[in-house]
Amino acid sequence: MINGIEYAFQDVKVQMLGKPVIGCTGVEYTTKREKVNIMARGSKPVARGRGPKNFEGKIMVLQSELEALQVLAGSGNDITNIGMFDVVIAYAPDEGGVVKVDTLVDCEFTEVKKGLKTGDMNMEVELPLIIGDIKYNQ
Repeated sequence: MINGIEYAFQDVKVQMLGKPVIGCTGVEYTTKREKVNIMARGSKPVARGRGPKNFEGKIMVLQSELEALQVLAGSGNDITNIGMFDVVIAYAPDEGGVVKVDTLVDCEFTEVKKGLKTGDMNMEVELPLIIGDIKYNQ
């Protein structure tokens, strides 16, 4: 908590492909790095080995945002044909908290899946991303 203000989804601003994503309903991203204890003499680790970092994420959008992305992909293509782009996520509380910005670098969409069922009043689409790097707290 910063100055008594906690971040909420209403404070999140997402931008990609040069425009704000007004129809964003969620965003998730992860940095993973395999780490292992290295054993030698005795019963406790003597060192730690580290593997490469891997980044993954997804953005959830309304169908209207997906359709706008489809236009960028071009006629006959889907959004997995769109080249690399950055996604900028700004956590900016309206009530005076500290602004934090994370950038997902060199992203591409890896999947498009649509679906609706009885009773749905809108379509939310989950768009998985492959990510080249994540720059936290810029």
